Amino acid sequence: MENSCFNCEKYKELKVKDGVYVPEVNISFPDDDPQKRLVEVKIEREIAFDDTYPYYENTPEFRRFCFRYDLKTYLCSFLNWVLYGVKIEGKEILKKYAKDFENGAITVANHQYRWDIPGIRVALGMRKIWIPAWAETFKTSDHNNLKGARCIPIPETMSGLKKFNEAIDKLHEEKQWFHIFPEGTRWDFYKPFKPFRKGAFVWAYKYDLPILPMVYTHRPRTGWRKLFCKSEPLMTLTVLEPMYADKSLPRKQSVDKLREDVYKKMLDAAGIMHNPWPIVPEIDK
Repeated sequence: MENSCFNCEKYKELKVKDGVYVPEVNISFPDDDPQKRLVEVKIEREIAFDDTYPYYENTPEFRRFCFRYDLKTYLCSFLNWVLYGVKIEGKEILKKYAKDFENGAITVANHQYRWDIPGIRVALGMRKIWIPAWAETFKTSDHNNLKGARCIPIPETMSGLKKFNEAIDKLHEEKQWFHIFPEGTRWDFYKPFKPFRKGAFVWAYKYDLPILPMVYTHRPRTGWRKLFCKSEPLMTLTVLEPMYADKSLPRKQSVDKLREDVYKKMLDAAGIMHNPWPIVPEIDK
């Protein structure tokens, strides 16, 4: 396969535990830039992500809009099961640590494919989650899907960022849950883990919220599912035990430790013995 992921240098460095399935994907993944965006973005509308954008919305109209998306999520979840055989493991964690989640939580996962959010919502019992997302994608045909999924654009202007932070503060006051893909970019069915940005772990420290890690892993296609998406694997989502910022440490040290601990725990759950990317992105050093 000319564009096989196995031809990529990072895959040649990857080492997994015995029996761990690594799918062969017909994609030549970058070996030099873990933040390179592989999903094409076609701008269809202009939106100013400054202090005029409604980062926090709680109007009846917005709630109805999200409700309609929630119904769509049920359909996506069914198709997710049909096409990708999504299995959820570790859901009992949510009951075991229910008291820890009374003020909300931050879920994190490896960013795997277009429908990974519906899988995460199924794992959480269809709980509402708020998702910071790359602002440019709100200018595409996915605008309504993103808005209905309770995604919040991350602005690049200082005025916008101030309003964004105020919105997150407000949602935390309401004891809402957040989901963050710490890798940032989505590379479809990519087995190695890319470096983790620190945002989720900064919020865990700031808001004193648990991090609830989840890990997507792959399975070979079997049975009647071989009729669909033949070049793509089946998926399993595993919920891990929550992790917490060490408040006895200085802020930066605590954030860095939590990020490293979560990263290593997720690697182990994914069956990865040696990951070719560093934990911390170059821009964060």
